[in-house]
Amino acid sequence: LLMLVTGDIYTLINYVGFVNYLWYGVTVAGLVALRWRQPHRPRPIRVSLFFPGLYLLFWAALLVFSLWSEPLVCGIGLGIMATGAPLYLLGVRGGPRPPALRRAL
Repeated sequence: LLMLVTGDIYTLINYVGFVNYLWYGVTVAGLVALRWRQPHRPRPIRVSLFFPGLYLLFWAALLVFSLWSEPLVCGIGLGIMATGAPLYLLGVRGGPRPPALRRAL
């Protein structure tokens, strides 16, 4: 449906690319947070926090540059991402669900 609105696949890639890059950094930040909050938990691979810290430094700089250079594209990408929030709240977080939705899930 988004392809019908944008009319160009490259525009759609620009919209979604910012959001993908945003979540890459959130994932690495989650790694750092778990290492800080649960330091004694067994891990299959131990990595020095220098590399994730360096990655997050460059990630933040590139994210700020993206927001500064193309705020409209970043805003539309965030809007596309936000369209999934109602589905998440309805399907995953849940509470009482309509019978048709319970059958579909």
